Amino acid sequence: MSPSSSIYTRVLSTVGIILSCYALYVEYKTSHPTRNEDGIEEEFQALCDIESIGASCSQVFALPEGKMMSYFGVVPKDSVIDVPNAALGLIYYSFIFLSEQFLLTRSGRRTDLILYVTFALNCAAMSSSIFLATKLFQLGELCVLCWTTHLLNSLLLIYYFRRLLLKNKKMTKKTVKDD
Repeated sequence: MSPSSSIYTRVLSTVGIILSCYALYVEYKTSHPTRNEDGIEEEFQALCDIESIGASCSQVFALPEGKMMSYFGVVPKDSVIDVPNAALGLIYYSFIFLSEQFLLTRSGRRTDLILYVTFALNCAAMSSSIFLATKLFQLGELCVLCWTTHLLNSLLLIYYFRRLLLKNKKMTKKTVKDD
């Protein structure tokens, strides 16, 4: 693995972490409006709500699909672990960053296992992106932040898929040489 490929994944995961944190912030601000001294609710305008192009991430985040774990019945609705998709994204992108920073820079069986786990997480993230992108199309919603994370998930999946292919190719060559 070259240093530039590690930087590539760290940059992508850092962007994902930033976007996930901002999405969590938007979700919090829209669900917990602040009031001024007079008790009047202050209006919150998210940066990703761009009226001129009809984009509204805050509306999309409020949809039932914004909490996929309860949407699919994995956890009870409104339970402590019924977290927004952005929280799952934050965990996912943090795992990618930390695994690239500390775990996937070595070689060995443990590193191979982490690479396969990372690829499985990439597949899960891409599956959720496909589901959510389909929903966005069906609803006619434009969410710039959402589409950016879908792009990040696609790029990460392609990267790790290629990395596994190269790894398997090297292992096949090594096995042929040993015979």
